[in-house]
Amino acid sequence: MGLFNFGIGGIELRLEKYEFAPGEAIKGHVSLKLKKPIKARKLGIALLGLQETHQLRSGPSPRRESNYIFNFEKPLDGEKEYLQGEYDFELKIPANVLEGSYGSGALAAVAKTAQFLGGALTNIKWFVEASLDIPMGLDVRKKIQINIG
Repeated sequence: MGLFNFGIGGIELRLEKYEFAPGEAIKGHVSLKLKKPIKARKLGIALLGLQETHQLRSGPSPRRESNYIFNFEKPLDGEKEYLQGEYDFELKIPANVLEGSYGSGALAAVAKTAQFLGGALTNIKWFVEASLDIPMGLDVRKKIQINIG
C-alpha cells in the first residue's frame, strides 16, 4: 500500500489506529522502498489540518476553498542518500488542536457569526503525511486521513 512516483519507488505509512483525542499521541511506522538511491533533503512526518469551506449560496456552482490551518512536521531523518529505511514515529496532538481555526473569545464569536451569515459550511479534515523531500524533483509522499474528536 505505497504511493509510487514515476518508477522511483515508494513510501509506506502505517498507523496503530485512526481515531484520536486531542492531547493523544499518533504512533506509526514509515517504510521507505526506493528502486535506486536518491539524494534527499529529509524524510519527515506531519500532522495536517485541512479546512474546507463550501459556500451555500445558490447559483450555477457553489464555491469551495481548502486551506491548511494546521501543519506540524517532525523530521525522521536528515539530508543523505536514501534507498531503504524503516522508521517508527510518534506525533503528539496538541490538547487545544480543535480550538484552532478561530481561537476563543470575542474574535472567535465574530468570525463564526460572519461565517454563518455568509452561508458557508466549514469542516476540518486531519491527515498524517510521510514525505521524502527530493531537491529538483517530485517528493515521494503518502497521506492517510485520521479522525480527531
